[in-house]
Amino acid sequence: MNTTQITINLDDILNRIYAESAWHTAYRKGAYTLTPDNAAMLEMRIADGLSDLRSRMAGYVKFWNYNPNIPDGNITIELKFEKPVPDGTGDTLKGAITELLAFYALMCFYGEKDTYYGTGWRLHRTKVMLVLSLDTL
Repeated sequence: MNTTQITINLDDILNRIYAESAWHTAYRKGAYTLTPDNAAMLEMRIADGLSDLRSRMAGYVKFWNYNPNIPDGNITIELKFEKPVPDGTGDTLKGAITELLAFYALMCFYGEKDTYYGTGWRLHRTKVMLVLSLDTL
């Protein structure tokens, strides 16, 4: 069986959220800016997004760990495939998962209907699932 491991730092997701929030609130009067002071709330939403993703990826998951209490490598996912894993698959999935978790948290705070964050979350979630589906072709 072929595997690939993805390791994501929680800080990478949080920094993506803070940057996007700064842009969002710069052009939306009255919108709340998410900052490091909101990290605990954001980590809860990230955990929710991970839970949703894990259920979707269940057939490919060999190992899954989420630990927000360590400094690095907070999210570790090892995926199993039937076919050989092309080079760069782990990096592609890491980027898409980082984005989908950031967009999921942003969607939770800014709304799915009023912003493009719900669409962004679904877009990156679809990218992950498309990469996984290559194993069945």
